[in-house]
Amino acid sequence: MNKALLLYSQKGYHNVTMDEIAEESGLSTGIAYRYFKNKKDLLLNSLEYAFENINSLTDTSEDTLSRFNNTEETLSYALEQFEALHRKYYDFHEELEGLRHSDSDVKNLYDKIENKAIQALYEKLPEHIRNSQNSKEKMYLAVGLMEHYCHMVMDDKYSGLDFAHMKSFTIKMTVDIFDSGNYDQLTYSEHF
Repeated sequence: MNKALLLYSQKGYHNVTMDEIAEESGLSTGIAYRYFKNKKDLLLNSLEYAFENINSLTDTSEDTLSRFNNTEETLSYALEQFEALHRKYYDFHEELEGLRHSDSDVKNLYDKIENKAIQALYEKLPEHIRNSQNSKEKMYLAVGLMEHYCHMVMDDKYSGLDFAHMKSFTIKMTVDIFDSGNYDQLTYSEHF
């Protein structure tokens, strides 16, 4: 599975054959087809494998998020991990986004994994964050904001922007999301 993920990220899903994946894995093509009925089946299994082994892919331990003392440290670390994953797998991620819109099997698995990933991340957050009002809704908003920041960093059309400022602002906005019990209390203007 690691070899398939590596090849997908290097060459793209559509540019890799089962023969290449089998060869890179030290297997015959026949053996590969014994375990996976086609390249799409291997992709779906690779995505599930990646999710189940996300800690090894990101070099983080299970309790990493719980070691931080405040919301800003926690969310800053989470954003750094998001950004590192996007940098490592950006081309593959973009291709998956396209497949998500054109292939119902990929979409269903992607959505399932995304929800499980957000739930797993949520469960690893410190208790003071999980106990805040509407914390799950806030989690989805925060992840969406961090995801959008990562996409902008990776997209060449935004190359003239001050990403250090955007990163700082993204962290402050996510902190505001979690630390505010009432959305009317958000104070974005002080961060500009």
